[in-house]
Amino acid sequence: MTDTPLFDRPFILSMGPQRAGTSWLDRYLRERGDICMPHDVKEIFFFDRNYDRGDAFYTSHFHPQPQHRAIMEVSTTSFDEKDAPANVFKTLGEHVILLCPLRHPVARSYSLYLHYKRYGMTSATLQQACRDIPQILESSHYTRHLKQWMTYYPLEKMHIIFQEDLEDNCDEYVDQVCRILDLPPMPVSAEVKGRYNQTTRAPIPALAKMAQKGADFLRRHKLYGPINAAKAIGLKQVIFGRGGEGGRDDLDQVRNEDIAWLHGQLSDEVGKLETLLGRRIDQWHADIADHSKMTG
Repeated sequence: MTDTPLFDRPFILSMGPQRAGTSWLDRYLRERGDICMPHDVKEIFFFDRNYDRGDAFYTSHFHPQPQHRAIMEVSTTSFDEKDAPANVFKTLGEHVILLCPLRHPVARSYSLYLHYKRYGMTSATLQQACRDIPQILESSHYTRHLKQWMTYYPLEKMHIIFQEDLEDNCDEYVDQVCRILDLPPMPVSAEVKGRYNQTTRAPIPALAKMAQKGADFLRRHKLYGPINAAKAIGLKQVIFGRGGEGGRDDLDQVRNEDIAWLHGQLSDEVGKLETLLGRRIDQWHADIADHSKMTG
């Protein structure tokens, strides 16, 4: 664990997995203006991919200003990476504030599958994709991964929030986040209230896969300018498809047999997490067959 804090104000790490409302959360927190988020990039991938580059690499992504109450990163790929909890503890210490967005494991795994289809990482059926990319299922075994984090942080320090609450009442969800992070309430703009990061199909999957590899290379070398320029001129939407805020996915219709298969793979995860938390997760006992909640 670091003896001297890396930052001169509270640090918040959102360490829950992707496809659990994390892009929306990042967008809201950036819009507030009183939280210092990574400059020029959404995620740094430090604790799981770039840890060997050292603390200076990580801190160089943050440019805190006097108006910033805290510093924060939304790090979705740290949740199920086995070395990430230790790396976080060594770098940020015991006083880091941990936020853990989650989502019903079946809905999240299906959404992750669609996400990988969009980026050209798979064109296979759901079951074949899960064999080819085990993380689609593995990252939804929440209890297993939370126990890894509990090696370094007590469970009560991991503030768990649910995407289902965001979908049900955006304003109450934001109030909850602000209470957890000790931030003054700030209303959500109409633009941010729209659904964000919807999953669509890449027009040319091979091109999308190549573009994603190129983007990963640029991020590895901290060359964010070309990535941001591509977003600004709409090239990302051309390559990966247009994700519509407030719209439905244009991917294949959710197949009942896929959802049934996912239930079979993840059927005990809800109960395991409820046992770990010592409470019922009411948000996850609604009808998961509501297909409108499977794809965002």
